[in-house]
Amino acid sequence: MIARLRPFAVVALAISFVAACGGPAAVPELTDPIEILEAATTQAATSQSVHVDVAADGTLQLDLMGTGTAAPLSLTDSTVALDLDIADGAAKATFALPGILGLRGELIAVEGNTYIKTTLTGPLYQKSAATATPDPEPGGSPDPSAIAEMVGQLRDILEKPGVDPVKGEDAACGSATCYTVTIQLTPAELTALGLDTGDLGLPGGLPIPVPDLGDQTIDLTVRVDKLTTRLSGLAVAIGGGATGDVTAELTFSKWDEDITITAPPIDQVNGRLTGAVVTGA
Repeated sequence: MIARLRPFAVVALAISFVAACGGPAAVPELTDPIEILEAATTQAATSQSVHVDVAADGTLQLDLMGTGTAAPLSLTDSTVALDLDIADGAAKATFALPGILGLRGELIAVEGNTYIKTTLTGPLYQKSAATATPDPEPGGSPDPSAIAEMVGQLRDILEKPGVDPVKGEDAACGSATCYTVTIQLTPAELTALGLDTGDLGLPGGLPIPVPDLGDQTIDLTVRVDKLTTRLSGLAVAIGGGATGDVTAELTFSKWDEDITITAPPIDQVNGRLTGAVVTGA
């Protein structure tokens, strides 16, 4: 009889132990919007990979032909799906901009090179040197001092006059619950922060010009998962200036999942798909 009761006694003992310890440790509630954004930045800086989906709407004034005169271009139904291998400094994106000449394409940045193909440039990837970025630590290990410096720089920006992040009501983000933090920036505040679209570090070879945001107002709503403090979403609204009015919704997922990004086959780069000698690869 004692031998038969022993398994039940073990289960009862385990339940009693969990109850005595109060169960899993609760995640501290964050109330300071700057601390929320710092926590999300720290998580991102220590992550190995992430997937980002972007959906955009609105109208941009762009001079695609280089004539000196901008024309309105619709961003309705524009999408981007982006995989980032943060540890190895690689990225792969597919994009669709139906309101901009029906533009669709794919971009791969890996091993110091950028490969891009679009419906405007044909079926082959065009290869160029990627924008220089610091080499990742061996094995993708984050540098604690670099993370601390990044968080410190973020706090410096968030504490500047006019930035004023505000914590809003918690919101659902998928199956989780998220903190929300909003930031509203006027053109004068953007200028004071020294933000410039020329400093975005975008890869070369993009078939569309980068718009100037110097006279725009930017509203940001950041969503951070309360349980993990990982960045979950970012809503961006840009308007009030000559560039046009644009909204974008970014959703972040698959943090630290395995991502493999490789260069396209050599016969698909700057040459013929039929296997002829490839030039410029």
